[in-house]
Amino acid sequence: MPLPVHELPDTRVLVLLVHLLRAGRDGEMSSIGEAARAVGLAQPHASRALRSFEAESGLRLLVRTPRGTVLTEQGRAVAAWAEPVVDGLVRVRDGLTALRRERAVEVSVSASLTVAEFLLPVWLERFRAARPGARVALEVANSLEVARAVRASRVELGLIESPGAPEGVESQVIGEDELIVAVSPGHPWARRRAPVGAAELAATPLLVREPGSGTRDAVDRALAGWGGPAIAAEHSSNAAIRVAARAGIAPCALSRLALHEAVHSGALVEVAHAPEVRLTRPLRALWPAGTRPRGAAAELLDLVRQR
Repeated sequence: MPLPVHELPDTRVLVLLVHLLRAGRDGEMSSIGEAARAVGLAQPHASRALRSFEAESGLRLLVRTPRGTVLTEQGRAVAAWAEPVVDGLVRVRDGLTALRRERAVEVSVSASLTVAEFLLPVWLERFRAARPGARVALEVANSLEVARAVRASRVELGLIESPGAPEGVESQVIGEDELIVAVSPGHPWARRRAPVGAAELAATPLLVREPGSGTRDAVDRALAGWGGPAIAAEHSSNAAIRVAARAGIAPCALSRLALHEAVHSGALVEVAHAPEVRLTRPLRALWPAGTRPRGAAAELLDLVRQR
């Protein structure tokens, strides 16, 4: 038969009695004041709770002496019954703390610049909506550095755009990204009708990302059969390349994601290229070799896969 909540013993009293019982087992004398401090109660509240419990139960549980407080025989019996209850409450408290920590778990992610700038914000917004307590520790680097961070297990997940799978890590293709060629409106290519062929593109100095970036790797691979790209300038920032291209310094080759706004506004003009120039590359998720993402990291990966 269920026991009404109002008939259950005061848990504060049970904790105090167990403290006094354990002090006696250790051969120590404890006062109500010491017991109250040990369990985080003010002494007046502890004394009042014990007196109320004795009055309600009709039992004398404590004997107060000049040297301290001693449990009566009845008090020891009640404290012994209460001991597993108090231990159970401690386990509940610790379990709640563990659950809160789990919900507030930190997921460590390293992402390449293009992914971090144009894709990850949306993914993280959805992830935080699904798991409000989770925190994401994010570092942004080029694809080569992301792979190194994953290989060294400094992060749980890496997100890059790369034609090839990096060595020494587990990886999975999660999508595709397309590079485009763009020029300033005043560039001769802005008015041409015919697509730019691979040989012409390879011979024309381009604004490109730095070695080690997935974007640069894609450009190098696309033009490898024609001697590789000629370099007008290298930048580690998509924004710097856009600014240089808008100034008419040279054509640029960047992700469509990075150039979408500039092309849409007319600040840059997209230039068609021949089909032989393959400027698409997979988006990849990486994680340390020999492992599988777990917990919140696995949830984030699942969300990215479903994007």
